Amino acid sequence: MNSAILPARRRADSAIDLRATMTLLAFAVGAVLSGCTGTVVDPAPSSKASVATVEVSLASASVTTGQATQATAVVRDASRHVLSGHTIAWSTDNGGVATVTATGAVLGAGAGTANIIATSDGKSGSAVVTVTRPSSPPSGRWVTGYYVGYQRDLYPETTIDFSSLTHITVGRIRPTLTGGLTTDFDIDPVTGPAMAKTIATEAHQAGRKALLMLGGAGEHDAFVGATSSANRAAFEQKLLSTLTDLGYDGLDVDWEPVAPADQAPLLALLTELRAARPGIILTIPVAWVNMNFPTVDAWYANVAKVVDQMNMMTYDMAGGWDGWQSWYSSALDDAQPAHPSSIASSAAAYKASGVPASKIGIGVPFYGACWRNVTAPRQTLVTGADVYASDNEMSYANIMGLYYVAAARSWDATAQVPYLSFATPKGPNACTFISYDDAQSVAAKGTFVKSNGYGGAITWTLGEGHLINAPAGQQDPLLKALYTAVAP
Repeated sequence: MNSAILPARRRADSAIDLRATMTLLAFAVGAVLSGCTGTVVDPAPSSKASVATVEVSLASASVTTGQATQATAVVRDASRHVLSGHTIAWSTDNGGVATVTATGAVLGAGAGTANIIATSDGKSGSAVVTVTRPSSPPSGRWVTGYYVGYQRDLYPETTIDFSSLTHITVGRIRPTLTGGLTTDFDIDPVTGPAMAKTIATEAHQAGRKALLMLGGAGEHDAFVGATSSANRAAFEQKLLSTLTDLGYDGLDVDWEPVAPADQAPLLALLTELRAARPGIILTIPVAWVNMNFPTVDAWYANVAKVVDQMNMMTYDMAGGWDGWQSWYSSALDDAQPAHPSSIASSAAAYKASGVPASKIGIGVPFYGACWRNVTAPRQTLVTGADVYASDNEMSYANIMGLYYVAAARSWDATAQVPYLSFATPKGPNACTFISYDDAQSVAAKGTFVKSNGYGGAITWTLGEGHLINAPAGQQDPLLKALYTAVAP
């Protein structure tokens, strides 16, 4: 044997051994990966693979109107591998029942069923959501929200959440000096009534009551003319016809201020409307009470016999007034001689006058008050100390977006309200002290209503408390806190 050949054979044998070893190793690895069946598993699918199916699921398949749920879509290829990176487009086949956002947030809009559809690369899948009307609270207490046409952009009428309301009051229609009626809802004669009809329909679909706000600030003289002996009968017929035409259940008669000479025609208006339409819902807003002058006219007890709700406008209850200290717009308690306003003292005054507690409602503002030249409540007023902005400008939404700083917030455990305090002027209105309501104070006010046997609460206004850019289901935190505390 040629010894020169041996090293070459050994190298060849070694190469053969190595190839065999690698083959066995590959087979073993493949067996493990295939669950020892001898089948090699397919590689992970590419995110660019074609979409074969879209599967849709809902966090909850049943919601009530105004409630939200989340839709989720899973995209798969023909081998049922889950695909990533594919765009999902959301839609609904019945927007009157449920709407859906670009991120799959579903909101109940009206009673019925709707398909929530997800589409990706031309393939679609869907899930059915059932929307029901929320049941009215068995307690009989009310949460009445005001919706006004001039704030329509803050809260579009097609998106109103009725799940935290018992009544909605839509404003406004206005009397004329000769007994006529203006029904433009502070928008225009066409768009205003159309908006009002939409809201009434939505309210009834949700099992809620809809009222028309009549009058408001600045309409005193028109009320006097419309309810004169010469005009009142025709005026009442116009009111009832408008209720029928727009589909409303009743009227909120906002005559302010009510002077002694106004008492007889106002009571006559309410009494005659009740007689003409026995099933009508009649409500009336009334002023808060300064506890330095605590007597409420006994006339209000007579009005209470005719109306369903007598709601105190317990907001804007402080200002740079002689003899006052800086104080809250809507304190729940702690009325004192130098700050003689609170919800508790005003409610007690009406009750003492003979108005049944069950017909008394409190007012909860969804806006605050911007003070300058004071930094907290109960401070002596110096020159220039006053409220410089409130309703509209100081909405809860604006306070949260333009003024709120957690470090600036304090809680007044006696008055049961929060406030913001700034050493230097803050925000567009240069505020140094902001009185406002948040979920904590609103809940406290609701608890007060419930524990003292009062009838309910009104909110001015729904639009000012609406956080339009918040996620679905989280846009009305104050209203939800009030309803949770009052209605059950």
